[in-house]
Amino acid sequence: MTTLHVTPISDQVDHDTSTAEADCVRGPEVRPALQAGGAVGWLLVHHSLDGREHAAR
Repeated sequence: MTTLHVTPISDQVDHDTSTAEADCVRGPEVRPALQAGGAVGWLLVHHSLDGREHAAR
């Protein structure tokens, strides 16, 4: 099983990407990701502390 982290650039805090756990200050969104061959991995999308992803919409 593979886990990938997506983190904001130059955020006000460091995001923990050292483990496959969703243990970060902002509580990343966990999404299943279908891999080649049918295996399911995980995509952890970390949100910025300043909420900039909400302003970009």
